[in-house]
Amino acid sequence: MAAGRRQLEYEELAQLSPGIVMISVFDKTGKCFKTGSGVVISEKGYILTNFHVACEGAYYGIRFEEEDRPYETDELIKYNQFHDLAIIRIERRCTPISVYRGEKELVRGQKVVAIGSPLGLFNSVSDGIISGFRMIDETSMIQFTAPISHGSSGGALLNLYGELVGIITAGFDDGQNINLAVDYKTVRSFASGFL
Repeated sequence: MAAGRRQLEYEELAQLSPGIVMISVFDKTGKCFKTGSGVVISEKGYILTNFHVACEGAYYGIRFEEEDRPYETDELIKYNQFHDLAIIRIERRCTPISVYRGEKELVRGQKVVAIGSPLGLFNSVSDGIISGFRMIDETSMIQFTAPISHGSSGGALLNLYGELVGIITAGFDDGQNINLAVDYKTVRSFASGFL
């Protein structure tokens, strides 16, 4: 771990939410047919989300905290359906969330915070722990307990230093807080040219 770093309080982690957006996905007729979340990974307007959020969209409405007007874009820059990741770009200078570099391996029991827009409730914050590590369809996933719901997909799973350790991807409706995020190693590999 880098010298001088300190773990943030939950209130401080919640203040990182301007780097997490809500994504409305529109069809060719202008109808919004689903919503999800995304994480700003570059000040140049690159936003990381899930492929299952971005797919089938004709264009996207990107909503930032404390801004009434969403930004519209049709720029789906890159995607990988097997790792369920996608990058959307908007014309705007942004404040990015740092992606964890892996200075120390993540461990079970480690505290994490999830920020996303479950059921359209913009930038909701929840906390939990890493409960396991799974390989699902050849993608490395973090299993975690922070509560999420539909609409959280594409949101941020943060460590207590405010770094992105995973992109929230799925939850099991039949279980209690059995949730998954694509891990930071896969994210860094996929988004290396945009960080």
